[in-house]
Amino acid sequence: MSYRESPLWTTREDQPVKFPESEENQPIAWKAILADTPVYASGGEQVGVVDEVLGSQDEDIFHGLVVRSPAVQHKVAILAGSVSEITRSRIDASLTTQEIRALPVYKEEASYTLGMVGLLRKHLGWKRDDGSGPS
Repeated sequence: MSYRESPLWTTREDQPVKFPESEENQPIAWKAILADTPVYASGGEQVGVVDEVLGSQDEDIFHGLVVRSPAVQHKVAILAGSVSEITRSRIDASLTTQEIRALPVYKEEASYTLGMVGLLRKHLGWKRDDGSGPS
């Protein structure tokens, strides 16, 4: 039995986690996506690798993937509706290679939640999710 090493998850001995090949093509949840997992266009061509997973872990909502590729020359976001399958060994998109290349450059945006703000935290207002305060 052969195994594929995971770049993100390690064991106690700091060894990469290995998955049996028989489990490589089993569908997985979006929360289990690993960095550098290959991403394929609808025609079967590899268009890049996962750079970042976009979603809300607390609410279990998958928004999409940030993909990096030398062929695209910049990072792009493939939204969840355009992701057709997620396995341990690959992610398939429903977009063609040309459609992925035409996607705009991915720009990370700040996100906010409603919470107590102000000098003494006495009134309701918007605060950044990263904890840095309003901008």
